[in-house]
Amino acid sequence: MSDKEEDSATTSLISKRLFFALWLDEEVVQNIQQYAIQNFLNCQGRILDKNNWHITLAYFGASDADTQACLEEQAEKIISQPFELTFSKCGFWPNPKVAWLAPKEIPDTLKQLTEDLQQIIIPCGFKPEQREYQPHITLVRKAKYEPSLSEITPINLKVIKFCLVESKTILQGAQYKVLKHWVLK
Repeated sequence: MSDKEEDSATTSLISKRLFFALWLDEEVVQNIQQYAIQNFLNCQGRILDKNNWHITLAYFGASDADTQACLEEQAEKIISQPFELTFSKCGFWPNPKVAWLAPKEIPDTLKQLTEDLQQIIIPCGFKPEQREYQPHITLVRKAKYEPSLSEITPINLKVIKFCLVESKTILQGAQYKVLKHWVLK
């Protein structure tokens, strides 16, 4: 085996945790910090780093380089129009102890994008969720209590792209890195 073949074989064995997501723009992050985050302080959990706030579309999990290439190739086939999401609903899931911000209504375009994306990555080894898709931004982990309000002044996000993200676990929690994005047209 040549050095190049050995490097290629080693690279394909390296595992990354990957997922597709909608990433928040700076204006939305600032609006969440200004108008929403105070409602989550009483949750008594760990407020996530604002640089990690996102809306998951499809969580793939452990992936090697070949799987990542497959995911990227399949994502190229997605056709979707830009759309708007309005976040105003605050909530809490006791198991897994997560407090979140979500849209009150889920646009059909988001439902279709999520369904299309999840179906198109099945050949890469994706196993679709059996539960109904619930788009949300996780703001607090290890939360003990619900947010102080169930609704806030709406915060709008113009969705113009989706991305492939790598999740790394570090001492302080998860750290996310956008690897590639696709523009909605």
